[in-house]
Formats: sequence, C-alpha cells, structure tokens
Amino acid sequence: MNYLISILLTILFVTSCKSDKNIVTPESVIDQNSLLSSNDPVVQNTMKLLQGTWNSRDVKNSSLTFENNTRIENRDGKPIGRIRYYEIADQCNNDTAKGNKIVKAKAKYLSMQDIDMCYFIKKITSTELILSYVGRDNTLNYLKNTATIRNLSKQGNIEIPRNKSQK
Repeated sequence: MNYLISILLTILFVTSCKSDKNIVTPESVIDQNSLLSSNDPVVQNTMKLLQGTWNSRDVKNSSLTFENNTRIENRDGKPIGRIRYYEIADQCNNDTAKGNKIVKAKAKYLSMQDIDMCYFIKKITSTELILSYVGRDNTLNYLKNTATIRNLSKQGNIEIPRNKSQK
C-alpha cells in the first residue's frame, strides 16, 4: 500500500511540474545566422547601417555598439551591462508589445530578444541614428563614431559624408 501511494505521489509530482519555456538563454533566443542572412533587403540594409559604434548626442561619453545581432551599451568607451541580442522586425517581438499600441512598420523596430525592451527606429542613415524607446516615448539620438565610418568606407560599405568645403 505504501508502495502504491509513493508511486501515485511521484506521478502526481512529475506531471504537475511544468517546464518553464519562458526561460531565455542566448542559444534559445535567436538563430544568429538566420538574422544575418535575412533575404529581406530592408532588414539587410538596416542591419548593415546599424553595425559599429554610435555615440550619444544626449549623454556625454555614452554609446551603443552593434556587432552582427548583438548590442552593448558603453560608458567612457567601456562596455556596461550585458551583451543583448536583437532583431530588426516589423513590430516588437517581446512583452513590450503587450502593454503598448504597436503600429506595424516594415523593419522599423529594434526588438531585444533576451529582455523586455524595444525601440522604434525613427531614422537611420550611415551617420545618424534616432531611436524611440517603445513604452517610454523618449527619443535617443546617436551619431556614428567617426572611426567606424572611416573603417566601413575603406571596406566600400558606405560613402563618408563630406561638407561642401571638403569636396
């Protein structure tokens, strides 16, 4: 009898335990290669433009660095916080979308995959990035780090914008 009760309790315990599918690990977040090899030309272009370091126009000595599909915040040239995985999407693809009115727009969202954070890309060029933090409505302004611009230009990826006097 005790043996039968033990078996029933074990079965009850095992079947009542749920696996937590919401646990996010870098491996479960995103297939890095699928993002980098997107067939969508708009996503490809946005990913290409994002690569490198962007200096904040609002917060002195603060910057963001995008490398492939990762983003890291920097202060005084040193990484702070954790490396975050992101994707370029038509909407926020995380919990940010639940509490906010999200208007779908082609490749206009920078959606973090391992935290509840999403940005609307208001403007992106080879030298300027303007993001709006979804849910907070504050705007973040960045300029591409000049060393990054020179490096990309040498690789033939972008043309360095010049003032009229430099032509």
